[in-house]
Amino acid sequence: MKVLVDCHGADAGVQVAVDGALSAIAERNSLSVVLCGRRADIEKCLEGKTYDKSRLSVIEAGEPITNDDSPALAIRRKKDSSMVLGLRALAAGEADAMVSAGNTGSLLVGTQVIVKLIEGVTRATLASVVSTVNGSHTIIADSGANVDCRPDMLEEFAIMGDVYMRNIFGVERPKIGLLSNGAEEEKGPSAVKEAHALLKDGNLNFVGNVEARDVLTGVVDVLVTDGFAGNVAIKACEGMGKAMFSLIKEGIMQGGLKAKIGYLLLKNVFRGVKKRVSADEVGGGVFLGANKIVIKTHGSSSAVSFEKSILNADALAEKNVVGQIAEGLKNRA
Repeated sequence: MKVLVDCHGADAGVQVAVDGALSAIAERNSLSVVLCGRRADIEKCLEGKTYDKSRLSVIEAGEPITNDDSPALAIRRKKDSSMVLGLRALAAGEADAMVSAGNTGSLLVGTQVIVKLIEGVTRATLASVVSTVNGSHTIIADSGANVDCRPDMLEEFAIMGDVYMRNIFGVERPKIGLLSNGAEEEKGPSAVKEAHALLKDGNLNFVGNVEARDVLTGVVDVLVTDGFAGNVAIKACEGMGKAMFSLIKEGIMQGGLKAKIGYLLLKNVFRGVKKRVSADEVGGGVFLGANKIVIKTHGSSSAVSFEKSILNADALAEKNVVGQIAEGLKNRA
């Protein structure tokens, strides 16, 4: 498979995108990567690196899209940007998937306008993966792309999330939950209540409403919500993780010699936990519902996050998740 990488958009610059791509092709021999961006910047990042040149190519791009740009205007006006050129190459079949850390709104608009959606899909949903305390994974759909969602859109997100979990994580019958302010069926705004009725009457393994406190407990495999609540939930989880490690560090520094000795004894445990909950380790979120695989990774992504996102994009394309979603939507109840 061939994965295209938008090299502009990450807070840390082009280097993390290039380093992530190099790590990905070193990890998977069947993978090729196309780097899209300013050639001079990319070539500078490649200086002194050892890699298989037959599996790495470059598409020259002009002015990048920034977070200050209006999503729709940026896609229309910055036609030579790395994001637009990358999406056009993807739509033309020059790659099987694409990874970008760029402006989320622009990437969503560009995906829907240039790559197009699967027939029958109302909106693409940004499905982000979080690691749970029981060692499993939960995807949150939507996690930031669609702020306002109708009940039928939430039902679509559930169907697409079900396909994702079965094909990528091997969950035979994924548990689907609906994010709400209470587990009771009558809780939540009208759209959530109506979506609850649709999912209850459908053929998915719907387990009912889920509260935000259970996002990381693994009670569901797919958590369905609108993009506003989903983004708040996922950012709150990330913030809580960082805050807890900060408090632990502060406690160790103030706890004297015994605390420091205890830290040294548990150092590997802390490192393992930190790695397990790190957003970098699971890569970015995928726009489920698009005609091709498009993954949005964090603006603050490291090279590790780019590597994981590229490998995930490769796996999603290899397993024909787009076709599986199209089939799942045809068979919706």
